[in-house]
Amino acid sequence: MDKEPATVVVGLEEADRVRISAQDRFDQVMAALPVALILANVNGRIESANRKALSLFGYETGEMAGLPIQTLVPERFRAKINLSGRLLTNMAKSVSGAGWDLCGRRKDNSEFPTEIDLNSIDLDGTPKLLASFIDITARLEGQKELARSYAELEEFAYVASHDLKAPLRAISHLVEWISEDIGAAADPATIENLQLLKGRAARLQLLLDGLLAYSRVGRTLDGQAEDVNMAELVEDVASILGPPSGFAVTYEGMLSIVRTSRIPLHVVLENLISNGIKHNDSPVGLVRVSASRVGDVVEFRVSDDGPGIPAQFHERVFGIFQTLASRDDVEGSGIGLAIVRKWVRRNGGEIWIESSPPTRGATFVFTWRGDAM
Repeated sequence: MDKEPATVVVGLEEADRVRISAQDRFDQVMAALPVALILANVNGRIESANRKALSLFGYETGEMAGLPIQTLVPERFRAKINLSGRLLTNMAKSVSGAGWDLCGRRKDNSEFPTEIDLNSIDLDGTPKLLASFIDITARLEGQKELARSYAELEEFAYVASHDLKAPLRAISHLVEWISEDIGAAADPATIENLQLLKGRAARLQLLLDGLLAYSRVGRTLDGQAEDVNMAELVEDVASILGPPSGFAVTYEGMLSIVRTSRIPLHVVLENLISNGIKHNDSPVGLVRVSASRVGDVVEFRVSDDGPGIPAQFHERVFGIFQTLASRDDVEGSGIGLAIVRKWVRRNGGEIWIESSPPTRGATFVFTWRGDAM
């Protein structure tokens, strides 16, 4: 006995019930979807295409039927994705859902960038190949425009911060000269104002230095990968920072050696360790650094025993010029963590915070590409 075709209710009334095959249902779905869809048989011949596909490739209704599906991509790509006959169906089964950024070819032989997705499906017991095509022209143009704008912004930050340093130094020197000239004759209010002006100039100098460092991420040479001894690197960072008496910086990681570019990792750890010391509200403290292999990346953890960071600020602190404490209480540019995240992401990783006040302590966790030993 032949297998009875599937049924589906397409209306509310009993009289509206009709018996349709899986192929019919599929055709209905294809017609409604906004994605360009092509249905081909096991020999790679197109059987049907929805309106979006016809419009995308420039064909009229019925013109695509019977064409080899490889007609829809330029010849130079056909070998790469093996668009032929049963091999195509077999490949689709093994890479179901996988996408490639390639090019599509229209009826007039013009090309457009596209993402192709291949899937093997079964319709009423018959294997079919379903190919979806997404025109990514707008996406690529948007990415290029974003990259161009980002580059222009970095160029502006670099030029502005660099060119402002000279007049700022001149202002600082003028304040010193005025202080020397008026000497003891100045009243207390004038001396206080001069000190305030000197402090504000120094703060602006710090901001410009931070802005310059932020703009240089990606401009400076990262250096070749080398075997970095983590305990020695943390010790070097601590010696440069010179933590006050009562503070300690330790490395407690399972990994002894990480093969990576030393300079970017040094910059990231220096900023995080410095924050752990600078924002501690106790006269004594401990900053612990650890590293472990997690999948195909190294996960670093920099933990302090300070007051912690409330959850609502976990994202904000990575913004440029963002600080939680007043700059009159804690001197800083508000750029350090922005630089950290920029370096981490440039290295293919991500960074986040683990902290839940009133429980003391905050841990900055970041992933980093590198070979662990």
